[in-house]
Amino acid sequence: MLRSICVIVTLTASAALASPVPNGSYVATAYSVTGITASGEWTHRHVVAADPTVIPIGSRIKVRRAGRYSGEYVVADTGAKIQGRKLDIYMPNTKECVKFGSRRVRVRIIQLGDGTQETTKQADKTVKQDVQKDVAKGVVGNAATASDWSPEKVAQAKAAAEAPKPPQ
Repeated sequence: MLRSICVIVTLTASAALASPVPNGSYVATAYSVTGITASGEWTHRHVVAADPTVIPIGSRIKVRRAGRYSGEYVVADTGAKIQGRKLDIYMPNTKECVKFGSRRVRVRIIQLGDGTQETTKQADKTVKQDVQKDVAKGVVGNAATASDWSPEKVAQAKAAAEAPKPPQ
């Protein structure tokens, strides 16, 4: 009987040490500073800054309730003011950032990163592919954001989707 109690205590202690997936509510703001992120990638649409102790660099996330910016992102940056359950979404101009303001959003982790540049590059590539597929299908709010919808981008995505695939 003593043995089963020890096993239960051990399982409970290890379960308490496991960190939960950080899905849920976050406060999102926006930034437009162009340059190299903490992961070594250049800033571009579908990049967010997050607290790496909450969501590691290289993670792929889905952001909801962010209006026209709802979609799939890669965590590629950090920031001194981004602590806890906060996100900073990259937008290419200050006017968009001011219009976005600060709002509560929902985040779902698609894949947790490991904080490395390699993982970030792979996650960024996957996010770009997912966005391109959604634009070609006419889907918005899944991976693609409403900001991905310009006539030129839609035409490029459709052409890429219809292009013959090289043999593997």
